[in-house]
Amino acid sequence: MINGYDFDETIYDGDSSVDFYKYSLKRNKKVLLQLPIQIFGVMLYILKIIDKTKFKEYVFSFLKRIDNVDDYIKDFWKSHYKNIKPWYLEQKQSTDVIISASPEFLLKPLEKKLKVKVIASRVDKKTGKFLSKNCHDHEKVKRFHEEEKNKKLKAFYSDSMVDKPIMDISKDAYLVRKDIVYNLKEDREGKISKYLKIDKKLYKAVILFLVIPIIIQLFFWYNRLISIPGIILLLIATYLVFKKYKVLDFDDYYKIFNKKKIIILILLIVIINVLSGAGGIFPQNWDYHSRNAIFRDLIESSWPVRYDYSSLPFEQSKIGNSGILNYYFAFWLPGAIVGKITNFKIASLFMLLWQIIGVTLFFYYVCRFFRNTKYRYYFIFIAFGGLNVIGYIIMNKYWGFPIHPIGSTHIDTSMGLFCMSSFVTQLFWVFNQSIPAWIVVMLFLQEKDYRICGYLFALLVPFAPFPMVGFLYIIMCMIIFGKNLDKIIDLNRIKELISIENIFGCLAVLPMVFMYTLNKSSKGSYILYAMESGREKELIFSYIMFVLLEFLVYIVIINKKNYKYIIMCFAFFTVISLFYIGGADLGNRATIPLLIVLYLLVCDRLNIIDKVNKKEMLVQKATIVILLVASVTNFNEIYRSVENEISYRKINKSNFADSYYSFKTFEGKECARFITNFIVKDDKTNKKLQWLMRK
Repeated sequence: MINGYDFDETIYDGDSSVDFYKYSLKRNKKVLLQLPIQIFGVMLYILKIIDKTKFKEYVFSFLKRIDNVDDYIKDFWKSHYKNIKPWYLEQKQSTDVIISASPEFLLKPLEKKLKVKVIASRVDKKTGKFLSKNCHDHEKVKRFHEEEKNKKLKAFYSDSMVDKPIMDISKDAYLVRKDIVYNLKEDREGKISKYLKIDKKLYKAVILFLVIPIIIQLFFWYNRLISIPGIILLLIATYLVFKKYKVLDFDDYYKIFNKKKIIILILLIVIINVLSGAGGIFPQNWDYHSRNAIFRDLIESSWPVRYDYSSLPFEQSKIGNSGILNYYFAFWLPGAIVGKITNFKIASLFMLLWQIIGVTLFFYYVCRFFRNTKYRYYFIFIAFGGLNVIGYIIMNKYWGFPIHPIGSTHIDTSMGLFCMSSFVTQLFWVFNQSIPAWIVVMLFLQEKDYRICGYLFALLVPFAPFPMVGFLYIIMCMIIFGKNLDKIIDLNRIKELISIENIFGCLAVLPMVFMYTLNKSSKGSYILYAMESGREKELIFSYIMFVLLEFLVYIVIINKKNYKYIIMCFAFFTVISLFYIGGADLGNRATIPLLIVLYLLVCDRLNIIDKVNKKEMLVQKATIVILLVASVTNFNEIYRSVENEISYRKINKSNFADSYYSFKTFEGKECARFITNFIVKDDKTNKKLQWLMRK
């Protein structure tokens, strides 16, 4: 018995026919003369007027433009033999047979190099005409029986289940993706192939979820001399990131793609997003007043969104004669396009769907991170947070206020200026910043190198200026100490940073970075603020409560494996919370990426309940108790949403928090005190700004 192998993408890294065409084109520009005929062939094939064999004849017609094909082939393999995958070279045997749909004239030279048998499509190397059927699908079985009479296949290796007919006549079958070989012994129907396709599509989907809004913003906000090169750079970087997609092991996908669990998890994700107020199905929280104002201005105004304040004295005193919407609006841009076609309410429903997609993609990557799909990842996420309810009780007792934690306005900020927002709070209040941050962190933590960390950082810039600070901190820690935080900095990690993906991605978002520098937000330290106002004791008391109850309680999960990650998180929480930019949100927004890291550590500690090790069981029980207490904050958000829905229905009140309506005017509105976070002065004397922005 002998082993059989498909060639392209199986034992050869790439498509040899495509590579040979590129090589020929580089060497002989006359090959381009066949391009119109090739395009015509593509159209006929798409319209199903011709079959695959005839289509390939159109493609290989470029051979007519080459006089010395044999020389081309000889030189081609000198430079491309290195594309033969190492795993095959390590296991190849002289009895092997390569069965490929590629042209026989191209692969035959490998018989001598590899010392194996080659069966391929018979094509006239002078005209590109097929002399036999395309060696594909059932034709591979036929050709094998014709040329290898009385021989049987022990195993067949291919990158596609299209080769199932020849796999079916083999004792064993293997699916090959990159350098991973999957044994199809118990999966002859090739479910793994479907899982791999879904996984790859989801990888592209999660990247495009962030890229599409950025492209929209670049195109409609900035001068074409800025936006077009930026979009091109971003698309090139994105294409290269797609190429870096990495597959998992065979067994991992079977654990991840559990249909029943996936359906239930998606249902739970839909429920929590609906309850959050997205789409206006349930009542929206206070932050939606400004969110809806931004969204409506994006829908009703031309892009870039400009405001004329020349006849409004109050607005003029804050901004100037005119202003430009500037601050983290990228998340709404796909929905704003829908709104321009339809209306605000339909666009809001679209944004609910968009939000559900984002959260679903995030949870997929959580399951992928742990190589399994478990309900506990969702419920830990929903429960996760600080012990705000205890802080609320202590602080209210301290100030002499009544204690009603359930149903109160918002207990997430019970420690005053200091806060570490739970994920439910983030989803209910700052979804536009948090969802992109969740996704980016999960993508980064699953990468084994640093070639796209700058690209991922760039994707976060237009969505979440504060979370990008926390994400940058994670990147810097792991550049210095490695992904496992167990090494000192070395040149290899620095070299990995200098990649096209990182450079092009960061260059693409530079216009947004420049615009952020124009914001006139207040900045400072709470320590100095307390000293100036004589509130040092109050600040110290609140800060100590914050440190103890918001994150130090999670020290219970510390062990030899994770202690460096916990120290990394705690160091950031402790320091960043002492500063503010444009309000009190820097600490509870910049920490979002670090909260994802801490959340994953908690999930890891509770991933398998240890009933044998008493010490570990005690730690797990303590962690569960902490989560249960922390969940009161999140339950309160959900409770208020349901309670308000009932009361709003009785008085026929709208679920939309929409009192600001627009930022075209803001006198007398609470947003006046933070309006400079969102709008920058459109000063015509600033020539750089005028050149940067689209007219």
